[in-house]
Amino acid sequence: MDALTFLEPVVRAAAKANPARPGDYTVDGLLYCGKCHTRKQTRLKAFDGRVVSCQCRCAREAYQAEAEARKRQEEADRLSRLRAVGIANQRFRNAAFDRDDGKNPKPMALLRRYADKWPEMREKNIGLLLYGAPGTGKSYGAACVANALLEGLTPVLMTNLAAVLNGVSGLSSEERNGYVADLTRYPLLILDDFGMERNTGFALEQVYNVIDARYRSGKPLIVTTNLTVAQLHSPQDIDHARIYDRVLEMCVPINFGGSGRRAMYAKQKLRDTSALLGAD
Repeated sequence: MDALTFLEPVVRAAAKANPARPGDYTVDGLLYCGKCHTRKQTRLKAFDGRVVSCQCRCAREAYQAEAEARKRQEEADRLSRLRAVGIANQRFRNAAFDRDDGKNPKPMALLRRYADKWPEMREKNIGLLLYGAPGTGKSYGAACVANALLEGLTPVLMTNLAAVLNGVSGLSSEERNGYVADLTRYPLLILDDFGMERNTGFALEQVYNVIDARYRSGKPLIVTTNLTVAQLHSPQDIDHARIYDRVLEMCVPINFGGSGRRAMYAKQKLRDTSALLGAD
């Protein structure tokens, strides 16, 4: 097959995709676009001056715009999938630093910087331990980090150990190992409400397996807990000690002080409802 024969299907396809339109005109035997006034045809010197179709400027711009729109849509679809898989609790899927209520500015500023410096945090395997009283915004702060990374299409898993324990329940030893291995593949793993899981021997063993697997993977871990750092340094037994030691080795503590938001919001909701109902 000679070169011209090989080229023929391409030439026909190009001509079909780039037909003459009202307003187009010819100069020196070549078709020009009536809109942008650039060539829609060219001559191939290597093929005896064969006239073939080419994209005019506005056609190129339209193609590029469509390609960029497709890319944006693909990224949006991927983000939606990553968020649906990575953040099981739907109330945290829209968490964002810009939507924070400002009740705990210092720890939230640290978390924002952590997200901004994620490549460095990842490289140095720096995790975080977010501790404080219930309702002080630890989980929301962790979710803000998760969503910031997800926006950059970095896979993140935010879950809790109760869900993990439910996930491994009833599995064989080999299946449990596979389940735990899946947790280590995420660039960032967030374990919410650490310390609230069951304290049975089986549960503690699985918790240690998850924490230790993450430790050995060399990837960062973020933990939120109602436990104090003092409690983590003074475990009640050997089983808890080896879990807490791993967490303290992997994670830098950040204190979420202040009063719980949940009680404050509940009181405000009660006041708003009373006003709406006309109660005294």
